[in-house]
Amino acid sequence: MKISRFLIIVVCCTVLMGCVTQDADVTQKEKQVAKIHCDYPYYSSVDALTEKADLIIKGTIVDSRVEEIDILSKTEENEILNPGGEIQECKYIFTVYTVDVSDSYKGDVEPGETVEFKQIGGESDTTIYIPEENIKFAKNQEYVMFLSTYESDVPPSLLNPIQSAYNYEQNATNKGKISIVNEKNDLALTIEDLEEIKNKNKK
Repeated sequence: MKISRFLIIVVCCTVLMGCVTQDADVTQKEKQVAKIHCDYPYYSSVDALTEKADLIIKGTIVDSRVEEIDILSKTEENEILNPGGEIQECKYIFTVYTVDVSDSYKGDVEPGETVEFKQIGGESDTTIYIPEENIKFAKNQEYVMFLSTYESDVPPSLLNPIQSAYNYEQNATNKGKISIVNEKNDLALTIEDLEEIKNKNKK
């Protein structure tokens, strides 16, 4: 099993007050806000990003949910990390997105299939987890994504939240245009890049 090499620091800070305005007897819910800092690898080129990614797809976000996921899971890697001991857990809150795949450039996925991937962060019953860096994905928007997959049932992840996702424009004026999602992304991606990636990896 591959384990993502990033550091996660969760800091619980202020309490957010939310009001339920159903009747005169208004009740208040208190939720903690946890700020999350993660260290991710940086990629110097599209080639480096491509080489590291297990799965590169274009697809439309059709659904999302928040889920607590054990990123270690019950696999052989746990036995290596903790030989003869109890199976360890490493649980975090993630937002899991469902994608209808329209094109595939690398990896064992074909157009027409559905893929899930995750980003750390989301809202639980008691806490709102806010990552320092994350991509804001919109439902019904089409994206190109560079993902890392796992041998367990853990959903794939973006290689990092800055360089690993691109908008694929659908409107008539800009149809087919690829643009960055995170303004900090310094890697430009083109249709020609994607065709070259597909030709190398889909033989």
